[in-house]
Amino acid sequence: MIKKILSAIILLSVIFAFTACVGGPAETSAETIAPETTQKITETEEITVTETETEIETVTETETEPETTAPGTEYAGMDSGIVRDGTPKKYFVLCFDDTTQQDLKIIEMCKKYDYYAVTFFTSTGLYGTDWSDFVKVPHIRFTKKEMQSGIYDGFDLAIHTYRHLALDQQSEKTVISEVNTDQKNIYKLTGKYPVVMAWPGGDPNVNRNLMKIVYENTTVRLGRGTTSTHKFDLPKELLWLQPTAEISEATLMSDFKRFAEAECTEDMLFFCWGHGYELDIYKSYDKLENFIKTVTETEGIELVNVSQFYQLFKDEIPAYTEQ
Repeated sequence: MIKKILSAIILLSVIFAFTACVGGPAETSAETIAPETTQKITETEEITVTETETEIETVTETETEPETTAPGTEYAGMDSGIVRDGTPKKYFVLCFDDTTQQDLKIIEMCKKYDYYAVTFFTSTGLYGTDWSDFVKVPHIRFTKKEMQSGIYDGFDLAIHTYRHLALDQQSEKTVISEVNTDQKNIYKLTGKYPVVMAWPGGDPNVNRNLMKIVYENTTVRLGRGTTSTHKFDLPKELLWLQPTAEISEATLMSDFKRFAEAECTEDMLFFCWGHGYELDIYKSYDKLENFIKTVTETEGIELVNVSQFYQLFKDEIPAYTEQ
């Protein structure tokens, strides 16, 4: 009996020692994100999304403090070279949303006419995503590696929010995170700190409370809407800047002709915007090139990107006012 007890004790000791050396189950690694799966991010991290073959940088949605920058940080738009001396001027702005593959042709057109004062709004949480089924034409965003390759070198990159959500349907913390995360990622891409954005989803998803949240909790100070005014007045508030015209509108050239021919007794603004995929919808690549050619060859007009316009007028036009 004693021998049996000793044998059992020895066997248990061996098993215990073996377990201690080998260890228990391996700790769970970072979760794999499957397509159409929502994952809550709790820490700053990089995540590989298999279907887009790119890395996405994220920050926690509980971070509500606006981004801060070190002394000497270069803010986007400080390089216009334009001096406002009190003389009324005509300012022209052109911008495109989403950073899709059609931008390659747009950039080719702009370079042909030595035109770099153009802004492209990007959502850095959607690198490589394909929304073609939604818009019924190619709508494929550039991957992170493509964005890092220098596609937009010389042009202005600005905020379209991290995941292009309808911000009016999100919590305050999510709104702040969507803006700050995109802002931080663009800064990493360009080395310039962006402070202008295009509201995702356009005017139906913007309200006064949302503007106040962005104003009080981020460093973004200009937000572009989507309703054409067909006018050339400066905006009353920079966070609620409505464009003059959209690139696919039938009145685009006639609006610009009125702008070019108008007497300039005070500062004027022609603010034009659009999406690259519209050029496929309306087969309007030639129309856009003709428009760019006309704009760049018209005398008496200051060509500025959205960030440069902000820097020129930030001390004159309020970003947001209580109403």
